[in-house]
Amino acid sequence: MTSYTRHNLPADITVFTGDFASQPLVFAHLLDVAPDLDLTHVEVIQSNHRARLSSYFSPDIAATFPKAGTVVLILPAAYSGLTCPLAQTEHLSPLGTFRGHVPHMVETQ
Repeated sequence: MTSYTRHNLPADITVFTGDFASQPLVFAHLLDVAPDLDLTHVEVIQSNHRARLSSYFSPDIAATFPKAGTVVLILPAAYSGLTCPLAQTEHLSPLGTFRGHVPHMVETQ
């Protein structure tokens, strides 16, 4: 049986906030404004922000994000290049780029 070990890799994660009724609406909006983004590397968090954000950020950083509304994380693997190509849109406001970590599973021998 193959087993895996989780490693958290440091990453600069771009964070946006908005007010969406559902996750599919966020992804539809992203397809409209940034069709080149790889949406498999985008996290949409609509509730329970603290618990979900703790997977990516330290508690101090996670505490700076709004408690209400939708939080959208654009992970570095979502785009090529060094900076996130998404800017403010009609429905998304940038909160900034924050140092966090992304999980990476490594096969254990």
